[in-house]
Amino acid sequence: MASITWPKVVSSMNKKIKILSAVLVFWIALFIAWEWWHSYPKVRNIPISEVTSESIGIDSILYQAMSTYLLPGISVAVVKNDEVIYLNAFGYKNLATKDSLMVESAIVVASVSKLFTALALANTLSDNGISPDDPVSSLELKGKFKSSSLSKLRFQDLLTHESGVRDKNFSEMIFSTSKSQVLQDWGAEFLQNSSTYHTDSVGYNYADSNYDLLGFLLSQYEDRDFHSLIQNGVLASSGMSDSDFVTAWPLEDNGITGYQKTFIWKRIEPKRINFPILPSPSSGLITTTKDMSIAITHLLRGQSGAFRRPLDWLTIDESKVPLGFQKTQIEGREWLGHYGGQAGYSSLLFYSKEAETGIFLFSNSRDKEDFRIEIARQIISYINP
Repeated sequence: MASITWPKVVSSMNKKIKILSAVLVFWIALFIAWEWWHSYPKVRNIPISEVTSESIGIDSILYQAMSTYLLPGISVAVVKNDEVIYLNAFGYKNLATKDSLMVESAIVVASVSKLFTALALANTLSDNGISPDDPVSSLELKGKFKSSSLSKLRFQDLLTHESGVRDKNFSEMIFSTSKSQVLQDWGAEFLQNSSTYHTDSVGYNYADSNYDLLGFLLSQYEDRDFHSLIQNGVLASSGMSDSDFVTAWPLEDNGITGYQKTFIWKRIEPKRINFPILPSPSSGLITTTKDMSIAITHLLRGQSGAFRRPLDWLTIDESKVPLGFQKTQIEGREWLGHYGGQAGYSSLLFYSKEAETGIFLFSNSRDKEDFRIEIARQIISYINP
């Protein structure tokens, strides 16, 4: 039997390396071509040459932001001294169809939804003499709690993400039998497997499941669908007539598409949201920029606004921050509200009673550069010099 010489072995290895390299180069080239073909160049706007009013000044800030951050569309509402002083939108809600983004366009606000779930919960429980410090077992949902630790959770624990509840991890979502569940089915499954998704930890752990669980428990307590409950109790009653928690996705008449920056090219590509739960109390509010201006107005009015009772219930221990609300510092003042960001959508809603000002911002673009708060800071600095 002839022996194999070392030069032949080296030659064979070099040949295999060349083949593998060629295959790798081919797939890289294919990826680059695919990314280019399915992406879009940045939206170009005609710059404003002269600022002649406060409104046009804000327009100018947004035009510049669209160019800097490659935003396909952006909309903003600003309320000051109980008046909507700015309400406008630029760019596109869908780059394929070139449909314009408008203040009446249906938009996805992601975790800003949590504010309205918190308000709905507060509305119902305050009417029934239940306080934030009470355990969820006070709802007396017989047979719903198999886990004693879960039944002892207080409403404020869930509202502040200090419950020990966690979301499904990546592998659990990959191997899930259903990509999208009805809220009632999700809740029943969560309670049945509560030991898997809940620990006795009392540390802060941000998880959408806290609010999805609150929405599920609220609908069980009221024996009503969550979306109709919150529609009647919070949204419609405050004048937000074009807002609802979506029960089917995507909506047939909703052309809003999210986007993110491409991996290589300085372009943007579609990145649509997927709701694992419908309706989703944590993330599923579909609203408009115009409706968000109404919400800000009520939040700023406080005791004379439509959210007076739920805000009173959510504000405990002389705290200035209602349960479920985040706080941030802008221009030396404390602002209350919430950030929203999921897939190719980004938003924020914050208000300051000290500055008597509130701002809502939405863009159908994934925010990896904190552009939401940076644009908000620029606008607030401009109107409150």
